Amino acid sequence: MQRTRAELEAMSHEDLVSRVLELQEMLREGLAVRASLHAVLNTVLNAKSEEVARYAEAPDATLDPEELELKRAWAAARHAVSNPLGAARKRAQSAQGAER
Repeated sequence: MQRTRAELEAMSHEDLVSRVLELQEMLREGLAVRASLHAVLNTVLNAKSEEVARYAEAPDATLDPEELELKRAWAAARHAVSNPLGAARKRAQSAQGAER
């Protein structure tokens, strides 16, 4: 639950410490989930390495719409594995562009 600055300032020291410990645990759990997803995605990319490479090397003009979509999906997956923070920023920028 998010609290305003005023609400946080009104909390006792003990409550603040408890809240920080809760947030640390949530962060640890989130990082563990991210690491698990990263491992699974890497495994999928390795298992499909021939398909991934074929789409990566194929010129866009030679692909039908479905194949082009697959090429973009594999590229996004490779980007997520190699640079998760960059992929997250790119996704956030794309979402901001779509809102405008």
